[in-house]
Amino acid sequence: MKGKGIQALATAALVLTVLAGCGSNNNADNAAASNNAAATNSANSSDTQTGPSWKKDTSPFTFTQYFYGNWASSYLWKDQYAMKLATEKTGVTVDRKLATGSDDDYLNTMIASGDLPDTIMLDWNNPAVSKLIQNDMVYSIDELIEKYAPDFKDQLDPDMVNYHSIDGKLWYLPNLYETSDRLKSGVPIVAVRPWFIRSDIYKAIGSPKIETTDDLMNALKLAKEKFPEVSPVGVEFFDVAKNGFGGSNSMDYLIDSFSPHLLEERVKNDQQIVEYPMRNKGFIDAFRYMSQLSRNGLFDPQLLIYKQEQYEEKLYGAQYAVASQFMNNMYAMYNPKIESTVGADQKYTILGGLKANGQDPRYPASRLMGWQGFFITKKAKDPERIIRWAEYAWSEEGQLDMRYGKEGETYDMVDGLPKYKQDILDLSIKDNAAFNAQYGFNDSTLLFRAGKLWDDAAARDLKESQPEQYEASKLLEKYNFDNYSLGMENLEPDGSTPEGTINSKIKDLWNKTIPKLVLSKTDEEFDSVYNGFLKQMDQVGAEKVEKVMYQRHLDDLKKKGIQ
Repeated sequence: MKGKGIQALATAALVLTVLAGCGSNNNADNAAASNNAAATNSANSSDTQTGPSWKKDTSPFTFTQYFYGNWASSYLWKDQYAMKLATEKTGVTVDRKLATGSDDDYLNTMIASGDLPDTIMLDWNNPAVSKLIQNDMVYSIDELIEKYAPDFKDQLDPDMVNYHSIDGKLWYLPNLYETSDRLKSGVPIVAVRPWFIRSDIYKAIGSPKIETTDDLMNALKLAKEKFPEVSPVGVEFFDVAKNGFGGSNSMDYLIDSFSPHLLEERVKNDQQIVEYPMRNKGFIDAFRYMSQLSRNGLFDPQLLIYKQEQYEEKLYGAQYAVASQFMNNMYAMYNPKIESTVGADQKYTILGGLKANGQDPRYPASRLMGWQGFFITKKAKDPERIIRWAEYAWSEEGQLDMRYGKEGETYDMVDGLPKYKQDILDLSIKDNAAFNAQYGFNDSTLLFRAGKLWDDAAARDLKESQPEQYEASKLLEKYNFDNYSLGMENLEPDGSTPEGTINSKIKDLWNKTIPKLVLSKTDEEFDSVYNGFLKQMDQVGAEKVEKVMYQRHLDDLKKKGIQ
């Protein structure tokens, strides 16, 4: 999740024969037979039963789903508890598939060939979304709800429907959409990939205050001197197409220090443009800082070409003095593994917010507008059954099933809130991978939404069972600000437009420029590379994109009812 630690992707070629496997094996043939029977059963029973629409037919039914994110093997339906529970209740099994090789190649080939699965989970602001809609490849969700599951409409937040509708229609259900209440409840929001320091190294260098970027530089120099066999800095993989203009998800921590007002500064109302962040001095100073780390031998150039798996392998071995990772992953995955295999003294502890040039950092921490959208394609064998299953997944019952399981079996209600049985809670803390593999909570339907009941339960459980992570989250939370009202969501132009083509070229140029900046030997070389990039960016038509981004900025404000 931008989700999420949500994004570690590889790039490779794709052949069409692989795509054909998406729906042409024996399991798919068996599923088709089940689907036909399910459609008949549904038609026969729809007028004779009352209650939620998904209960009208719970006969065996399988639908296929492509998930955009080839890293997400834990999301595949196998024999996890939550998946079996969903099937037990609804009769539905999700045959979820991942790309072989590049997600973009896989998805684009799928669209070009028309060989689509029943459903797709795809980032709602991915350029391919417009292709699916414009080529009439997906149903509108509201059309299916009106026809097959009219009560489902009452479950949908009106603001969500308004924000995510395109041309007056809701084409997908956004996973992880949060209401405004999320800012007031639940686990403290951590808006960046924090940076952590290895506990034993921090102690060995005298436990100095690390409050500024200069403090961090000095601490890393000491760490290298005392622990020459350990890489001073570890950051996640670089890929502008996947991770945005920061290049690496780890860069936001520095960018928000050097340019704490970046979002506001990008909007130039007098020129009616939203500038690319690469024009912002503070944004570039974050990369200048990375270059200074490199010049001091504190940054391994291999990180610029590492895949996520390579980075994670070293992180599991505690081979970085300072490392960046999604908050929950560090405390639920990496630290427990490090403690059991390397030693408790080598676990990582959070760094606070870093000041740069005398400024406090600011982390844009709006509630999530959604991660991936749930699309039902026109190739779906039984869209009626699928939309009714979505009604179950979106309901409070479905949310509790996929988050907690069965009351009395995997959780109890404590003070009005669900709480895992102690052995399950302990497993989630000590071995998160085993917890996911056995129970599949949070991996099943991928139609999660905010809700005070489970948000408050999660906050309580985190505070009680993982106080270190809770306090770390609170430490960074004080630098958060709500950027919802700034209107800076989904700014980039549609990939199928001329401006979208220009934007892709600029992102590719910037992706190639980042390594040159980081590896520059002097400030003069850095400036020369940077100025050369700006010139190239303008030559390919950056201003045209910036004008479109301004209009999309106004559209975002309008969607939110702010302007």
